[in-house]
Amino acid sequence: MSLKPDRDTINADGHDLSFVTLTILDKSGLMVPRSKNLIRFSVSGPGEIVATDNGDAADLNIFSAHERKAFNGLALVIVKAKRGQTGSIVITAESDGLPPVRCTVTTK
Repeated sequence: MSLKPDRDTINADGHDLSFVTLTILDKSGLMVPRSKNLIRFSVSGPGEIVATDNGDAADLNIFSAHERKAFNGLALVIVKAKRGQTGSIVITAESDGLPPVRCTVTTK
């Protein structure tokens, strides 16, 4: 798996967002387009999860859930900084049978 934020730095105003894309990868680092793994997202630091998604119109899981099945090998987690709190938000994604992955978004 890999996590890639659209922005590495966001404002600590309680409104600025970072969209973090999760991609399911095989041992060679290639995307696995048919994977549907259940992904568990969490954050530590001065941020919070706003929503998760996967692009599957038939997925009825609520956007505010911290778990989401990958769709065509992809999922999305949206995070925001807590108002007035600067530092590093560490986003973690876990799925059974795969090593966990992390990325960092800095708040200023």
